[in-house]
Amino acid sequence: MKLILFLFYIFIEVVVTIPLASAIGIFYTFLEIVLSAIFGIILLLNTPFKLHESIQRIMQKRLSLSTVSLASTIRILGVFLLILPGFFGDITGAVLLVMSAVLLVSVKVSRDKDDENIIDVEIIDDSQKGNR
Repeated sequence: MKLILFLFYIFIEVVVTIPLASAIGIFYTFLEIVLSAIFGIILLLNTPFKLHESIQRIMQKRLSLSTVSLASTIRILGVFLLILPGFFGDITGAVLLVMSAVLLVSVKVSRDKDDENIIDVEIIDDSQKGNR
């Protein structure tokens, strides 16, 4: 099954890459492959810091463990696809990275909206004013 999926990925990669490479030329194809790999490696090296930041958000109860694990898995898969050569992998990797970021931001926004329903009230005791 894994071999079939891998061959399917290679087939799609070839079908997408050949027309795009012939349209933009060898130099720009090579440049895109190298730049996306460098960008993917930079993101991969930055991953431990992002995980540390996410763990801090879990401890502060700003994010759930399931959200962080899903977003981290999507991010790592996207980074891996960016490092692999080919247009289909790069496009899919970029989409996955955006999905990971949107997932974390949407959870934060929805939590902020929940906080709008909380009304902060200060109680002033009038009986203390009369005794002064």
